[in-house]
Amino acid sequence: MTHTKGPWHTTVIDTINGAPAMWAICDIQKGFIATVDSVNEADARLIAAAPTLLSALEWALTQIDDDLDPDHQAALNAARAMVSRARGTA
Repeated sequence: MTHTKGPWHTTVIDTINGAPAMWAICDIQKGFIATVDSVNEADARLIAAAPTLLSALEWALTQIDDDLDPDHQAALNAARAMVSRARGTA
């Protein structure tokens, strides 16, 4: 199974006392993807940014894969682990 490619955006779909209480995560082409409640706007934006963040991280890994600096290799390994986790292969 793969995720909806994105980009995603957020839309407030319910409020309590005028404050956002439920968010919809939407794709420009597919429309509604999911609802998220009990989170703040920053969390909803982070969820919506997930496909774009994953794509950027995968691209960055292709650009710096041959860096032999030990500190950089640790960062690359951490990034590879997060891509695997996001893809469900870890």
